[in-house]
Amino acid sequence: MTYRSLMVYLDLEQGSEPALRAASELAGRFKSRVIGVTAGLPAAPIHADGMIASSVLEVDYEQLKQAIGRCEARFRSALKDFAGSLEWRSAAAYPADFLAAEARAADLLVVGRSENYTALGPHQLLDIGDAVMKAGRPVLVVPPRRTSLALDRVLVAWKDTAESRKAISAALPLLRKATDLTIIEIVAEEGGRDAATARVADVANWLLRHNVQASARVELSAGDAGSQLDAIASEARIDIIVAGAYGHARLQEWIFGGVTRHLLQQGSACVLLVH
Repeated sequence: MTYRSLMVYLDLEQGSEPALRAASELAGRFKSRVIGVTAGLPAAPIHADGMIASSVLEVDYEQLKQAIGRCEARFRSALKDFAGSLEWRSAAAYPADFLAAEARAADLLVVGRSENYTALGPHQLLDIGDAVMKAGRPVLVVPPRRTSLALDRVLVAWKDTAESRKAISAALPLLRKATDLTIIEIVAEEGGRDAATARVADVANWLLRHNVQASARVELSAGDAGSQLDAIASEARIDIIVAGAYGHARLQEWIFGGVTRHLLQQGSACVLLVH
């Protein structure tokens, strides 16, 4: 298994440089085809009677077309070294819905986390959490101001769930590149340590059968698991965290588990998430 096809998302009015740099580095390592994607809808003002003036709508769509053109230019410039293996896709659509639909063409999605993530709206900017939950593909989330993507130190945040199993399988190409790979499970009570130790040992042995060497350990919870995981990753200078994404839909929005929410909104390392 490898990543033959990468898909990188560019927000319409954001630079997206961290995501583009990560996609470029991954494409070089895996000899991948790279598909650039963007989408958005005009935020046209609605009159009191619920109607939108056609002249206003026409201007808004023209502005959207120009913004999409600028995104494509940034994409092709940032990945000019792979000019023969590039493809561009765009649409007037909700960003998360469009990315999730186009994800069928890729092995891995690469997105950049905005610094004002919690303020993202569904019309113009990508809601990463929505995309992760809908895409059915692994999503690599790159934090703001990340200047490069190393694959040397990787942390697997283990939880004995289907999401974690899917995540570690989807991450195998990355894990094979790692020189320092650690599997960690955080337990709520000391009494759960023995069972967790057996679980992470099973995971390490499974990886070994795939020619991937990993160490495994169990940590006792120190409060908020997301913050604890982030602190462990920061201290160990982790490049990428691999984790399952947990959440459920309520009233047309996703309600995330604490670790997933932290990694999506505040994580300091790149994170590969799979729902």
